[in-house]
Amino acid sequence: MDKGPADPQIKQKILDYLDTIEKAKSKEIAKAIGEQKSAVDLAVKELAFEDKVEYLYITTTFIALKGKVAPPE
Repeated sequence: MDKGPADPQIKQKILDYLDTIEKAKSKEIAKAIGEQKSAVDLAVKELAFEDKVEYLYITTTFIALKGKVAPPE
C-alpha cells in the first residue's frame, strides 16, 4: 500500500525541532511536534533521502540534522 509523499509541513516541523536539539528518536520527535509517529517516520525517511537528516546508530537509532553530530572517535 503506497503511503504517498510526506506532508511538507511535518517535514519542516521536524527540521525546526532538530535544529533545537542534538539528536532524538522518532517517537520523541512525534511527541514534541504533536504528530503521529507513522507520519514522522515517513517524513524522516524522505528528509534522509534528501540528505537533510541522518540516522545515527548509537545502541539505538537516533535522528539528527545532517552533520550536526560529530562522528565517534
